[in-house]
Amino acid sequence: MADIMMAAIDRGEAGERQVFHTGVSTVGQGGDDYLCGHCGRRMVHAMDLTRIEVPMVYECGGCGGYNVLPES
Repeated sequence: MADIMMAAIDRGEAGERQVFHTGVSTVGQGGDDYLCGHCGRRMVHAMDLTRIEVPMVYECGGCGGYNVLPES
C-alpha cells in the first residue's frame, strides 16, 4: 500500500468527467491511499483507483479541491 499524491486541477478542467465527492472518507478493500493535491488530506483509503474505467475527478471532502490521478 502506497501513499499517492493526486494531481490538483481547477474546477474548469473537469470538463465532461464524472465528479466523485470523497466525503469524510472513502474506504476500499485493498490498494493504495490517495492524498489531495491541494491540501494533502487523505481522501481515499485502500483502493486501486487505476481500475476505474470512466474518466473521473475526485473532489476533496476537506478543501473541495478537484483532483485526478497523477500521470504515470
